[in-house]
Amino acid sequence: MSKRYVLFLGSANLSEEDLRMFSDFIRGRHPEAKVIPIKENPRAVIVKTTNEVVPLLRDTGSGLKVGETDLVSVLTSGAIGNLKRRASAAGANGEVS
Repeated sequence: MSKRYVLFLGSANLSEEDLRMFSDFIRGRHPEAKVIPIKENPRAVIVKTTNEVVPLLRDTGSGLKVGETDLVSVLTSGAIGNLKRRASAAGANGEVS
C-alpha cells in the first residue's frame, strides 16, 4: 500500500489531550493510520495513512472538532517533509502558504 500524509491545522494550539482524542478518533476509524504532531507548530498535526483513506480525511467538509479546537485538512502529500515544511512556515494565524 502506498503511504500518504494529510496535514490538519487547528483553530488553536492542540493540547496533549486534544492530540490523544484526535488520535483515538482517527485510529478508531482507520486502524492503520498514525497521528504525528508537529513540534514547530502546535496547531498542526499530520496523519499518515493510505491512498484509500486520504479522500475520507480530506473531504471532512467544514472539518473536525476535537475538544474546543476545530481541525481542517489543508494539504495532502506523499512526502511528510513537504507537509512539515509547510506547517512550520505557517503564520501565527495558522494559514499555510
